[in-house]
Amino acid sequence: MSVARHEREADAHARSAEAHEEQFDPDADTRGCFRAAGRRAERRVICWTSVRNPTSVHLAAAEAHRRHAADHRAASAALREAERRACTGVAPDDRDISPFEHAEDIVSVRALRTVRQIPGRGFRGSRTAGAVVTFRAVEGMTVESLQRVIDCHLARSAALGHVVPELPNCPLVLRGVRARVSSADDAFAVAIRSRDARVAREIVSRARRLVAAAANGPAPER
Repeated sequence: MSVARHEREADAHARSAEAHEEQFDPDADTRGCFRAAGRRAERRVICWTSVRNPTSVHLAAAEAHRRHAADHRAASAALREAERRACTGVAPDDRDISPFEHAEDIVSVRALRTVRQIPGRGFRGSRTAGAVVTFRAVEGMTVESLQRVIDCHLARSAALGHVVPELPNCPLVLRGVRARVSSADDAFAVAIRSRDARVAREIVSRARRLVAAAANGPAPER
């Protein structure tokens, strides 16, 4: 859930809490709990605490909604703080532009596969776990600097609820993605993976679309 969604949910719960609180009347009482005089006194119902005030359910509901609102605001704050920490020290342009948008600097893309084995039964096949995207070494790029940029975009994607329509091909937008940078001769390899098989296949698809778009160049003007 995105920061914005958490804030909307918190506001909705806060409004519901107020609405329920307005319906709570501390002086309300069930009719059967009024003390009757004379011969009707023995007909008075038992005044159980749980039913004495019929509006008490609204007070309980208001308190529950306030707890939910507080939880959503805490989650929103945690996402914002995670993004702030991850993006500290990252240049503004690198915060705003995904590294995978620089497709002209991508040397290669290959599927990342993992072997599935069961103890005592040997080899059981393999599956796609994601992709390895290799960038050429450009000035200023190191393993550490590229990792910081990638971590920043992962945190920003989480804060946005993994909905970033302006980056349809960036694999870092997908939910549940991990990415690790390593050096590869005179280049830098980024291993992007997910435990979700569907997401892993989408990582490969997005990375290949980026390379294809770079190879085709900009669309001609009409």
